[in-house]
Amino acid sequence: MKKLFLQLLFAITFTTSILAQDLGKIVIRNASNNYPKFIASLNGIRLTNEYAAMVAFPYLEENTYRVKILQAGSSNILTFAISGEPKYFSKYVITKDNVGNYSIILESKSLMLDGIDPETPVVTTPTVTPPATVTAVATMPIATAPTVSITNISAQEFNERLAAVNRESFDDKRLNKAKQVFDDEILSTNQVITVVKVFSFDDSKLDFAKWAYSRTLDKKNYYKVEDQFSFSSTKSNLGNYVKSQK
Repeated sequence: MKKLFLQLLFAITFTTSILAQDLGKIVIRNASNNYPKFIASLNGIRLTNEYAAMVAFPYLEENTYRVKILQAGSSNILTFAISGEPKYFSKYVITKDNVGNYSIILESKSLMLDGIDPETPVVTTPTVTPPATVTAVATMPIATAPTVSITNISAQEFNERLAAVNRESFDDKRLNKAKQVFDDEILSTNQVITVVKVFSFDDSKLDFAKWAYSRTLDKKNYYKVEDQFSFSSTKSNLGNYVKSQK
């Protein structure tokens, strides 16, 4: 998950360098317009919280990925294993069988040329040569990095997972459940605080706060988590941990 996160940030800052690397691209789309739109995450990373009929993940270098699909109007998460390949554009399609079960299949895989999608149209520009003979000269489009926005888990998904944590009776079980349901997600500091409030004792609060730090998007606000502890020693413990991670 961290590896994919760094790739996406690198794509924003160093476009020219990325285009020279052997990176691949994965696109996931619905096989029918009648299927519900969806939010997709790849190895726990999502590019948007908006429901769509197609999602693209550029600048990938790994070979295997776990994709999670949350369809509009459904609380069930579909999980699939897919694969990509450097220098290849892999297109996957979400399909449904006669009994309503969804699956994902590889539709096509095409070789990319210097980081350019094989489906990108080629622009032809006419040139004039004496004596006024018009010929068509094919020019390759310039590939540019898309604007990538890393976002934390949506409020709807967060509340569903938080409810699962609250259903547990004791702190140790709540802690295990929280780590399970938020394992592949990115959180905001305020969401971490909300989860911390579920626990009764400082030890459990501190355990989760340390675990969630690496998964938090706005780390500059993490000092606010310390206010949820009862003892100054616990607050200092978390503060020292955050400093060590920097």
